[in-house]
Amino acid sequence: MTSGAQQQGIARLDPAFYTQLWETVRAWRAMAEIPAERLPARETCEAACRLLYLESRLLDQNRLDEWLSLYTDDCIYWIPADIEACDPRNTVSWELNDRRRLEERVERLATGRAYAQVPATRTTHHLSNIEVFHADTNTLHVLCNFLIQTHRVNEAGTRSGWLGYVLRRVEDRWRIALKRINLFDADLPQSNLSFTL
Repeated sequence: MTSGAQQQGIARLDPAFYTQLWETVRAWRAMAEIPAERLPARETCEAACRLLYLESRLLDQNRLDEWLSLYTDDCIYWIPADIEACDPRNTVSWELNDRRRLEERVERLATGRAYAQVPATRTTHHLSNIEVFHADTNTLHVLCNFLIQTHRVNEAGTRSGWLGYVLRRVEDRWRIALKRINLFDADLPQSNLSFTL
């Protein structure tokens, strides 16, 4: 998941990469109680929660450059268009972005000329039911529920669902390697998704 091409944000064509994505999500969906041996120390759990809370706050304050700094160089930001754990190689997604695409998004929104976000969507992110568990020594998985209250052009809305994160330790700090946004109604038509979930 960290080849030279991937670290440069070049589009991934390696079937094994997509297999790993799919298997990660399938394991999340199949999980019952988290085994005790996979539970992290309290300090590690708190650090993971702080990272998620910081991400939410930066998004709500539209501080997207700082938000992007929370992600690894080979990150994936994924909004599937299904409510099952479908294979991303043959299933349409609302978004499946690597670091390069996220950088383009942040740059475009910063111009003030991204029509779909003029004026910008105001958001309030709420996270709950946060579960943190080890994948290996330097990797954490985090599952939680989310609710995002939105407002744009006199129209209020709500997005909800669950989030799946893969966090990786980078130079003694946790960073986001994967964020999968699982919308409650992902299989139905969506309105403006041009703001950052």
